[in-house]
Amino acid sequence: MTPNDQEAPAPSGEPPVDFVQLLSASGEDPVFLQELAKLYFDQAGEIMPGLRAALEKRSAGDVNYLAHRLAGASLSCGMTAMVAPLRELEKRGRSGDLTGADEFMVQAAANLETVRAAIQEYLSRGKTA
Repeated sequence: MTPNDQEAPAPSGEPPVDFVQLLSASGEDPVFLQELAKLYFDQAGEIMPGLRAALEKRSAGDVNYLAHRLAGASLSCGMTAMVAPLRELEKRGRSGDLTGADEFMVQAAANLETVRAAIQEYLSRGKTA
């Protein structure tokens, strides 16, 4: 059984976190995995409020930039549930048309909590390989 088999699937049917990718990104070092997860959530904690503010101001360029930053970090760390809504925000920001972007922001915020819970559960079980 792989780590991904143990996680509740995201709405798309994929697990919210690709632990194979996260383990690879951390070099399968349990201490670094915890540090990497903390860095990811710290970065998300900085970017998400900025993304909300950019949406409120209808600043398409800022939406594109911030969504792109967090989507890249999400891909690198295996936070798969974050990628689709962030890519949609990025796409809308790049096009300059933020129609429907608020829905993707809500989805990204909810998915961030799902990802956080999956990581916390994984770390509480002491799983790193």
